[in-house]
Amino acid sequence: MLQVEGLTKYFGGVAAVDHVSFTVPEGSIYALIGPNGAGKTTVFNLITGVLPPDSGKISLKDCRLNGLNPSQIAAAGVARTFQNLQLFGSMTVLENVVTGAYLRGSMGFVRSMVRRPGISPEDRALMQYSLGLLSEVGLSDKAGWPAGRLPFGQQRLLEIARALASCPSLLLLDEPAAGLNTGETRELTGFLKRLKEKGLTIILVEHDMDTVMEVADSILVLDFGRVIFEGTPVEVQANPEVIRAYLGEEDEEC
Repeated sequence: MLQVEGLTKYFGGVAAVDHVSFTVPEGSIYALIGPNGAGKTTVFNLITGVLPPDSGKISLKDCRLNGLNPSQIAAAGVARTFQNLQLFGSMTVLENVVTGAYLRGSMGFVRSMVRRPGISPEDRALMQYSLGLLSEVGLSDKAGWPAGRLPFGQQRLLEIARALASCPSLLLLDEPAAGLNTGETRELTGFLKRLKEKGLTIILVEHDMDTVMEVADSILVLDFGRVIFEGTPVEVQANPEVIRAYLGEEDEEC
């Protein structure tokens, strides 16, 4: 589904992403992990066109993503959520999801944000589709709420529903479990597994290792912008380089 080759991004003289390469199989859940500052979110920003790479190649199947702007990449089938929530707080929960569905129809993003006196058949279909997504994340009973009134964890789930509304072939989730309680995290884990069963390809950045180890097929570990290991959850948990990256060097005198 996605192939990244030699991806590099400098900020000043610092390589935030340093010749990173990986391949994401279609229909899999692929996780990027690493300590804070490892470059995980920067990789997401490069894939989605928020930042231009200094070098490297990004391909979605046969489509070269380098040089495309974020809206063109979204139209190609890539959707994402953000580490810092990006919702329309004064709009309703349902309206937030409908704005994400504009790529499915002809009404356009601006029209999707404007209340109109009449509802067209297309609008009605997109609203029904959006309500279905809200039901999948457990928010259908709050469809009429202002999005800003939702608890933080439910805002996370709303952002996922809005990303799914565009029917992406590749979904990038940046710390989706952040702020979720135990029950919400369990529901999220089950939801991600169901999305995979439906054939959706997911790239996950997440600090909740229990979630990563339960849902990921493969894991790429970054540290200081570089790949230090790639493997299955079992292999990652046993790798000495990964353990050192998270826990530091063992003191031989202790």
